[in-house]
Amino acid sequence: MRGTPWREDGPVTIYHVRFTCAPDYMARRLPFRPAHLKQLASLREQGRVVAGGPEPDGTAAHIFYRVADLTELARLLEENEFNRAGLFVESHPRAFTEFLEPLELPPVDVGLGATILEGVTADRTPARAGFGALQRQKRAAFGGFFDDDRGLAVMRSASPDEATAWLIEAGGWSRVSLTAHAWSQTL
Repeated sequence: MRGTPWREDGPVTIYHVRFTCAPDYMARRLPFRPAHLKQLASLREQGRVVAGGPEPDGTAAHIFYRVADLTELARLLEENEFNRAGLFVESHPRAFTEFLEPLELPPVDVGLGATILEGVTADRTPARAGFGALQRQKRAAFGGFFDDDRGLAVMRSASPDEATAWLIEAGGWSRVSLTAHAWSQTL
């Protein structure tokens, strides 16, 4: 962790929002995509979005927001282009209690193949240290911990097996609790 997350206007909380996509998401999304990417890129420039992108099968999308409070998050979710178009049918926000910021940001619409790993941390101290080491090795992009002893790690591998092996080897994570989601980081 690199201290309490801040924007120029004060302290913030990082939220992971998992969106459930409409059944026809893949068929209907393209006309809305340019406006959606422009909106998220602008929010990233403002420090209100960390990253975002869909799961390749089109069943879910993940956006990581940096906001002052739940009111700001609710407004951003309501204004989201895909949400307004009915492409997102549910949203599931969770607040990080600790967050390891990305060391670098990819260009918009790059479509980096990644894996989102979620699970119980067996011991947060080595999990945090190991994750930091993975970031410096460019194997981990960003991630953090929630208040229920669970964590989330965005790994720089499209292979769930490889990503899981890296995280387990780094220490502090419970292998049996880890779930993997293929992810395309578009910003």
